Amino acid sequence: MPHARLAGLLLPALLQSVRCLALEPPVRPAPPALRRPRPLAMSASGGTGGGDSSSDPERWASLSGSDLSRELARRSTLSSRVRTSAPVRFSLAAAADGRQFLVSFARFWTGLGAAVPVNRLMLALIVAAYGLQGVCGRAMLYAGARMNQAILVGQWHRLITPIWLHGSLMHLASNSYSLWHLGPQAEALFGAERFLLLYVLSGVGGNLLGLWMGAARSMSVGASGAVFGLMGGLAGHALRTYGVAGASQTLSSVSRILLLNLFIGSRRGSGIDNLGHVGGFLAGGALG
Repeated sequence: MPHARLAGLLLPALLQSVRCLALEPPVRPAPPALRRPRPLAMSASGGTGGGDSSSDPERWASLSGSDLSRELARRSTLSSRVRTSAPVRFSLAAAADGRQFLVSFARFWTGLGAAVPVNRLMLALIVAAYGLQGVCGRAMLYAGARMNQAILVGQWHRLITPIWLHGSLMHLASNSYSLWHLGPQAEALFGAERFLLLYVLSGVGGNLLGLWMGAARSMSVGASGAVFGLMGGLAGHALRTYGVAGASQTLSSVSRILLLNLFIGSRRGSGIDNLGHVGGFLAGGALG
C-alpha cells in the first residue's frame, strides 16, 4: 500500500503548516518613516525665499505658540488684514450673491418673455394684484397708491406701484379690456423690451403729471396712465407712418378705446385721475 503510506507521511506535515498559518500574524512590511513637511521659507518682506534666518525649518519647529503668534503678527500686512476682515468678506459675498441673483432673474425673465407675451404678463400681474388687494384689504391700496404728500417726503416708489393697483372691479375691467386689445399691437410693433419700457414709463409719466398738477392730498391708483401711454405710442407711430398699410386701422382702434376711456372719466363723481391719463398719453406719444 505505497499510496496509503505516503498519505500518512504527508498529512501530519500539512496539518502543522495550517496550524502555523492560523496562529501566526501575517508579516507586513514596515511603514516608511514619516517625514515632517518643511515649512515655506519666508523672507522678511513676507514672500518666499531663502536669504533670511527665518527660513530655517528647525527654528519654526522650535517656536512655541506665543512666539509663533508674534511671528505671524509681524508678517501680517494692513492689506491682508483688510481683505480677511469680516465686513469686507461679508460685502464681497453679498455682492457675489447679488450678481448671481441678477443673472438668474435675467435668464428667468428672458425665458418667460420668450414663452409668454409681455402684454399678457402685464395683464396677469394687474389681475393678480387686484386679487391680493381683496386679501389684504385697503392696506395694500394705501401702501402703494400715489399720494402726493407721501411722494414729496421721499416715498418715490409710489410713482411706480400705482400702475399695478386698481380701485374697483369696473376700473380693472376697463384697463384690462384696453390692454387686451392694444397690448398685442404695441408689442408686435415695438418688440417686447420696448413695449415693457413704454408701458412702465408711461405709467410713471402719468403719475408725475398728477404729482405736479394734482392736489396735495390727492390719491390715485390704476394702470390707466400706462394704457394711455400705449395709445399715445401707437397713435404717434401711426401718424409718422400714415401712408403705410395698417396705420389707419391702428388710429381707428386707438381712437375708439380713447373715446371710451375719456367718456368714463368725464362722468361726475367717477373718481378717475384724468391728469394721469393725459400724462401717460403724452409720455407714450413721446416715447413711441
